[in-house]
Amino acid sequence: DAVNPTTTTHMKTLLTLALLGALLTEQSFAQGGAQADMVKRRAKETVNQNNVRQGVPPPAQLAPRPAPPAQPGATPPAVTQAASLAKLTADIAGFKPNATATAEQKQQFTIDLAQSARGRKPSLGTVKQFVDSLSAALATATLTQEHQSRLAQNLDGVFNAKIFSALQFDKTIEDVQAILEVGAVKRNTAISVAADLKAVGAEIRR
Repeated sequence: DAVNPTTTTHMKTLLTLALLGALLTEQSFAQGGAQADMVKRRAKETVNQNNVRQGVPPPAQLAPRPAPPAQPGATPPAVTQAASLAKLTADIAGFKPNATATAEQKQQFTIDLAQSARGRKPSLGTVKQFVDSLSAALATATLTQEHQSRLAQNLDGVFNAKIFSALQFDKTIEDVQAILEVGAVKRNTAISVAADLKAVGAEIRR
């Protein structure tokens, strides 16, 4: 029997509509998943920011590490943990809102960060990239003394992150982002600074 052209056209139309419906459904699920991920990420960021505001100890906070017994002829560490925290906190406090960081400030900050790494050292280029992004962000920030100290603790932690678990490392990076956002730094800028810091930590944790 001859196939009715009208029936064939109708079947093609139904098939096309079915395929289109399947594609739209798939796209809808994908969009829904992306939106759910965004909601979860924003909720997590809000929790992190609340932790900063409430003074919950930062993820990088560690018990003071006792100095190992001095070995005959051994070279003592150039910078202790306490000295590193003091220097980094002073450096951070020196970056003022609405003021462009000087080359000398950034150079000193770079030196102090490099010296805070009491184990493996990150590359100079990676550190400088982080210093540039953080100093620019701090020019738009208003951090309390507590937040400056907290940021210094996290930086010292990341520069010695070889001993961190993956979870502690990630939470420390997230805490840095939260500190900046609490200090009125724009979210995208805070995310960018956190990414540059994570790159530093990744080199140390290799």
